[in-house]
Amino acid sequence: MRDGAARIDTGSYDLHAAVGHLLRRSQQRAVDLFVDEVGEDGPTPRQFAVLLSVHQNPGINQTDLVRMTGIDRSTLTEILRRLGRRGLIRRERQREDRRTNALHLTAAGREAMESAVDAVERAQRRILEPIPAADRAAAMRVLERLAGLGGEPKEVGP
Repeated sequence: MRDGAARIDTGSYDLHAAVGHLLRRSQQRAVDLFVDEVGEDGPTPRQFAVLLSVHQNPGINQTDLVRMTGIDRSTLTEILRRLGRRGLIRRERQREDRRTNALHLTAAGREAMESAVDAVERAQRRILEPIPAADRAAAMRVLERLAGLGGEPKEVGP
């Protein structure tokens, strides 16, 4: 405890009013809905983020992919290893820097990403269902701020 900070009464502490707890529960609900739509055999949310990001940025390196997806380096390394073993991602050493890999989707990776995108979009709509349609853009702005991202949110469906 920091000097001068008031001691919290743990007997009356409301876990359901703790922002971190609510964010974790919201994230778990989002993952559950994602898996419900995409299926157990489809990509995980992080795998989908990697597949989509590589698809949209062919030849991206791992450092830039970390920045783009927000997935930490060690977790991303493991995701890339798994996607590589499944034949969904291929790595090519870059001529300019032999220590760096350029990442590309394979045909199977493109197919996995494209076959999941409709289900992912359904999951996104289901995640926002509890929020009234008129409040969704504001909710997305708040989420972007909490995630440390700037800019205006994308259009949010009804």
